[in-house]
Amino acid sequence: MKRTTIKDLAEMLNISASTVSRALKDHPDISSSVKLKVREAAETFNYVPNDFAISFRKKSSKVIGLIVPEISMFFLPSIINGISSVLNKEGYRFFILSSNDSFDTEKEHIETCINSRVDGVLISVTNETKDIEHLKKLREMEISTIIFDKTVAQDIFESVTFDNEKNAESAAEKLIDHGCQKILAIFGDENLEITQSRLISFKNTIEKSPEINLYTIFCKSADLVKKKLDVLLDNQSFDGFFAMSDETLMGLHSSLIKRNLNNTNKKIVVISEGKLPKYLDENYEYLINDGYEMGTFAATKLMDNIKNLNPHLLKEPTQHYYL
Repeated sequence: MKRTTIKDLAEMLNISASTVSRALKDHPDISSSVKLKVREAAETFNYVPNDFAISFRKKSSKVIGLIVPEISMFFLPSIINGISSVLNKEGYRFFILSSNDSFDTEKEHIETCINSRVDGVLISVTNETKDIEHLKKLREMEISTIIFDKTVAQDIFESVTFDNEKNAESAAEKLIDHGCQKILAIFGDENLEITQSRLISFKNTIEKSPEINLYTIFCKSADLVKKKLDVLLDNQSFDGFFAMSDETLMGLHSSLIKRNLNNTNKKIVVISEGKLPKYLDENYEYLINDGYEMGTFAATKLMDNIKNLNPHLLKEPTQHYYL
């Protein structure tokens, strides 16, 4: 069925489109009888206001674009819940665009957000993203933008990330304090800044104890962790394990269960959103990266920027927040 417009209602009632518009807005210059006819016609023919046209006039869409590298069961649901809790209170809606870890798709999503006249953008970049040149158009259009979780080195947009170096250092110290002598550390995609920052901090901490042997592997998925460990654990033994994320933990846990190694005196430490380790094995120790906290913090910063946006703010020094 074709969408009913104000022009359609005007033709049906033989009145002007401006009269219909004012009647729908309960304008005092329009008589009660005309308002009643217009509302009855609007209800009968399922008239729905054109939000895009309204936002164009008001210069505010009350809509946020959320761009993520992928939709997964790990971490993202908590972030979305945190973002939603803030935006709902502010009367904002948001739509989610998944880049499927494609830089080209990410660029297309930026254009979609601009064309949709969003008031702001929250973005976690893809593994392929090496710089933020494609995001500069958002700044030119004065669209408030916050980069969260996965980011790249830049000094233009505010960003919200976890203190990856501190978390990795703390994880290494837990393994050292437990007396581990041979440690396997499982990291994610080695091309990511988050992986490199955790890797460097973890290795630097372990190297302070030269008696410890450290082995590291890089895996982009839980399945790849399982595949590599099927070979590694059949040939070597470790008394300590580090998983840099819930996804890498899933692969590690599966491999340990398969070999009944989870019931031995081995130390497993993970950086986690907080829910998965306690359901897999209560002996797993974890440092929490709270997705809900990140979502609420990033969304709050975005709302603050939208409310206070003016040209001179775009020239102020960029701030990077570490949770």
